Amino acid sequence: MSIYAGLLTPYELNRSLTEQEIANQLHQWEAHPDNPLIHDNDTVIKMNSTYMEIVDRYYAVKGFPSLLVGAFTISFILGFIFFIVRFFERYVLSDKYQWEFDDIWVWPTVFSMMIFIIWFCLRIILKVWFQKTHYPIRFNRKNKMVYVYQVDGTILSVPWKSIFFTTYDGVSKTSAWRGWGIDGHILADDGFTVLKTFSLPYYSSLEELSGYWEFIRCYMEEDVLEDLAKTIDMCPPIADRKEGYLFGLQYQFRYSSKWEWIRLLGLPYELIENFTRYVAMQTSRIPQWPEQVEAACKVDSDDPFDVRYKSNKLNLWRYTFACLSQEHHRKKREVLERIRNKVGKRYKENY
Repeated sequence: MSIYAGLLTPYELNRSLTEQEIANQLHQWEAHPDNPLIHDNDTVIKMNSTYMEIVDRYYAVKGFPSLLVGAFTISFILGFIFFIVRFFERYVLSDKYQWEFDDIWVWPTVFSMMIFIIWFCLRIILKVWFQKTHYPIRFNRKNKMVYVYQVDGTILSVPWKSIFFTTYDGVSKTSAWRGWGIDGHILADDGFTVLKTFSLPYYSSLEELSGYWEFIRCYMEEDVLEDLAKTIDMCPPIADRKEGYLFGLQYQFRYSSKWEWIRLLGLPYELIENFTRYVAMQTSRIPQWPEQVEAACKVDSDDPFDVRYKSNKLNLWRYTFACLSQEHHRKKREVLERIRNKVGKRYKENY
């Protein structure tokens, strides 16, 4: 399944679960057998005692489809113009060339191909531009419901315990860019037929997915909310406003260590991709939850937890370039270990 499934291509629905999906199921109310250190991968928009809202699968790569397709379209148009100019120079403007009736059919064919390619490219671009800035997912800790803002604008509301979560292979097994993601399937009464699908935002190696899954599961099931809030470093500022160019650039870089500074060699490309991301954000609308969802997710006025962009105390540029202090990393590691130990003690019979 592609990383863009559900956006550029539809999910495969009304089908049976695959053997891989069954084998890789992620179970609610069970700690992951690896007992990994959790991480949110900067996907949390806001979190409180009632609900946690995260970004969608396509948010991190918002600018790439339009950049790729736009570059192809521009290259194609320039190539077509060059072809037209050369054709006129060599044949139309030449006294030596004699026109024949069959030559008339060349132009309708060429123009038809051009129109089709431009239409195809615009169709992809318009799936990213003039849509929604993001498609949020809400996990309600109190009523144990999950609310998914789908690409078509409808809201999927489903009990936490009823979702079949599993990992999926996002790229061909023969690809050097193989990656994995987490899908949530809504099954029919037979417990085997997929009716609806949505995707969690994190996309990485299979080994690293367990830490992200445990982050989601711990929020919904474990008594570690205070520590969980301390593990979140960056919240996208998109709950009630559109993402700006600078934050988009920060979000795209996000180095995990100073060794990754070598990626600065690709800065020109990143600046261009972030521009297409910025255009996508500015031409799109901010998603609005219906009143029923907002009522179900009403936050207490005295809620002790309010994690969001405004509560970010870190210097985001230092965070982006992996320049936070050793003291910060030490404290965060202590919190992560505390969560892991607490979960491990509760499910110690599993290890």
